[in-house]
Amino acid sequence: MRLLIHPSISLLLLSALLTAGTAVSQEKKKKPKTVEMAAVTPAQVRSQAAPEGWLLRDEEGREIQANLISVSGDNVLIQRVEDDREFNVPISTFDSRSENVIRQWMYRDPDAIEYSLEIKADKDLVESTSFKIAGREFTTNKWSYTVSIANHSRNDLSDAEVEYRIVYDDQVGFSRTSVMPGAGDGQQEGDEVDLPHMAFNDELEFDTPALETQTYEYVPTKGEREFHKDTVKGIWVRITRRGEVIAEYQSNEAAMGSLSWDNESHDEIKFRRTFGDEDLESELD
Repeated sequence: MRLLIHPSISLLLLSALLTAGTAVSQEKKKKPKTVEMAAVTPAQVRSQAAPEGWLLRDEEGREIQANLISVSGDNVLIQRVEDDREFNVPISTFDSRSENVIRQWMYRDPDAIEYSLEIKADKDLVESTSFKIAGREFTTNKWSYTVSIANHSRNDLSDAEVEYRIVYDDQVGFSRTSVMPGAGDGQQEGDEVDLPHMAFNDELEFDTPALETQTYEYVPTKGEREFHKDTVKGIWVRITRRGEVIAEYQSNEAAMGSLSWDNESHDEIKFRRTFGDEDLESELD
């Protein structure tokens, strides 16, 4: 592979192009991204050499052949085709055509931006009812999670979705005083909904719809067969952008690590800005 540069420009001027960036160790090198070219004009496409990276120019017309690796804040990580060295370069270094190429790539490639998202979840008992009859006690609990999401990236987050699954063991069910077996271990209830636009350091939270669990027991308990209880194991949250998972959280990895993503429902959830009273309603169609 070779570096493409205008014949009238010396290698010293090329070095000047990259003085705005900082070389990155090859041990940390990432796999180059394949850039979508559909959003770039035909004239721009003809000026590129896509099989060997992108031809990028600065404001003074100096050129470098490079792969686009990732974006963090206002800097783009590029890999020089000639020697595979990597550089962090301010996007403002490049001319408008090259900047447009980078911006379009950021928009179309879900892995282009290095997002730093923090997800937390707290479980709350929102309601509990019970009654006794003939020495047997029937208890119904309703559980909800408050999920908070913070964007610590230097880039805004848009065109993203949040998905969650509450994982629970369903051991027992009852209607009035009739007791029946539950659906079994590893059940999941959840939803997927569009995530509102999040700027740098934005924080959002929402409450999941209540999940109902049941407990059946003799009082006092006489044996193992006379005590059955549903158990909430935890919550699994994913944030996806353009079909790619960009952040993931499990509240109980030991109990949920062997599970696969499953199940769907269609419940309304409402987002809240952490700093402010504004509610953001969002509902899956």
